[in-house]
Amino acid sequence: MNLRLRDIVILVVGLAIVLGAAFGGYAAVRTRAHGYRARQVLAPVKLPGVAPGVKREAQYERWTVGKALGPVTVFRRPEAGAAVMTRLGKLNQNGYPNLVLVQSIRDKGATVWYRVWLAQRPNGSRGWVREGELAFYTVSSKIVIDLSERKLTVFRRGEQKGTFPVAVGQPALATPTGFFFVNQKLKPPSPGGAFGVLALGTSAFQPKLTYWPQGGPVAIHGTNEDYLIGKAVSHGCVRMHNKDVLEVSRLVPAGSPVVIQK
Repeated sequence: MNLRLRDIVILVVGLAIVLGAAFGGYAAVRTRAHGYRARQVLAPVKLPGVAPGVKREAQYERWTVGKALGPVTVFRRPEAGAAVMTRLGKLNQNGYPNLVLVQSIRDKGATVWYRVWLAQRPNGSRGWVREGELAFYTVSSKIVIDLSERKLTVFRRGEQKGTFPVAVGQPALATPTGFFFVNQKLKPPSPGGAFGVLALGTSAFQPKLTYWPQGGPVAIHGTNEDYLIGKAVSHGCVRMHNKDVLEVSRLVPAGSPVVIQK
């Protein structure tokens, strides 16, 4: 094979590989857009090829977070004429960006719809948002809280990064179980107060505290009563040592899932 012919063959093969990757990526995007599963499909991160004999890094899960670009209308069904479930502003009542966690995506003709978890009562509330009202980013961190063990564990990129002791809700005002997400990070006015140095707000609410400010949201926060860590004493919130909640915040971006289990 002469040099010119070899160069042409290499060029043709290279173009075939590029086009194959492009169409493969397009097909993957369209497949994700038609996902209707009851829970979000956790997409593994695609790792680049590695040389033979080199150990591959373990794959890990990611979640998609939506951030309000402005006013957001949440519908009960993925239709413009459907009943409105709620309306969100660009910022929530604490001045923090309004966040939602994407569960699934549906492509209906010219409009793409996102089914999202919301930080509102009742726990587990979900609705549909039209394309164009949210900006998106991905997270790979997750918090798992074990109420019986009174432990909070952080996972990041599929690896356990730390386990911390916590205080949980007292029997009459138990910390609710379920699938939630971190919807805000707030710095209390006094680091020596009951909320400590930082509060990670979650989309969970204590079912019995509807009369509390903002409806009784459940937060993961610091404390000025370290001696109560490890006990069931709160009104539903999860209390941590101040140094621990700062470490959790460092590892866990806003929007990350929070799984609370017994």
